[in-house]
Amino acid sequence: MSTQERRGGLNNIIILVFVLVYILCIKIPIAEATTEVIINTWGGAFLEAFQAVSGDIEKVSGVKVKLTTHPGAAAGLSRLIAQKDNPQVDLFTGIESTAYDGGKAGVFEELNPTLVANMAKVPKELVMPHGVSIWVSLRGIFYRQDMIPFGIKKWEDLWDPRLKGKVATSILLDKGNFLIMAALLAGGNENNIEPGFEKLKALKPNLLLFYKTDSESIKFLQAGEAAVAGWGILPNVYKLLGPGSNYRFVIPEKPQFLAPIPVSLVKGRPNKEQSLKVINAILTKEIQEKLASHLGVVPALPGAEAPEKIRDIVPALKSIYKVNWDVVNANFDKWLDRWNREIQVK
Repeated sequence: MSTQERRGGLNNIIILVFVLVYILCIKIPIAEATTEVIINTWGGAFLEAFQAVSGDIEKVSGVKVKLTTHPGAAAGLSRLIAQKDNPQVDLFTGIESTAYDGGKAGVFEELNPTLVANMAKVPKELVMPHGVSIWVSLRGIFYRQDMIPFGIKKWEDLWDPRLKGKVATSILLDKGNFLIMAALLAGGNENNIEPGFEKLKALKPNLLLFYKTDSESIKFLQAGEAAVAGWGILPNVYKLLGPGSNYRFVIPEKPQFLAPIPVSLVKGRPNKEQSLKVINAILTKEIQEKLASHLGVVPALPGAEAPEKIRDIVPALKSIYKVNWDVVNANFDKWLDRWNREIQVK
């Protein structure tokens, strides 16, 4: 081999080395970018709570997190299903029904303690095939005590004539639970919903407004457009409670509704391992308690304490009603159509 050929070969090797170094250099930031885990949750108080603990999640998990919002659990799930072939988020927070629906639609991965070690600490009632609860949210009634002449204590108080034209409510939040509550008061349930519709027809003189989202439920009261949110979600009003406040939240003794809030792992994303680390971090005591203190919820992790501010609100939980989501999911579209025709129309 001539000297020129040897020099040419050496030059080629040098060029090849530079090319490899260049490729490695440009690939490093790309690999890091894929480790960012995108959490999709509600706006308002929920987004603020996750923002407050995002640094803790990153510290515990070693994974960068980004937060995005959906307008509601059902709408967010519909968007996920539409993006099934190219999902844009890694973790999704919804309600029980969306965890089950998303599993059936094939957009969520199954979860178990072999994937997320801290799941083993969560009570089995709060674990679903395609989601694990990260807190339990309390349901009830919230109202402006400066706008009504008495203190609300039970569901039946919503029918009090003194609340004529003062009540706002929703069939969309928690997917029909307000209707189910009315059915239970009248001797029915989700399997026999007719008594619920009849009961709500009697409520129509008191019904003024209907909200579709969490933020609307509190905005109506803040603006003075309504005095009572007939289906109240505690985190929506939590920051407005306290000494000197005109806002009150009550959890009627019977029936009682609790909402486990699951986080689900979206199928088809490249950073599954990092997402599992984030879920595990959220289920640590410190982060559980910080989320609870920001939202006014009960941590899903035993041993993590609920914020002192809500301890007087929570009664003895003796009459918790467990909704059959299979029945709800099979019938909700019919219920919604009938609600629009018979309840929401004046």
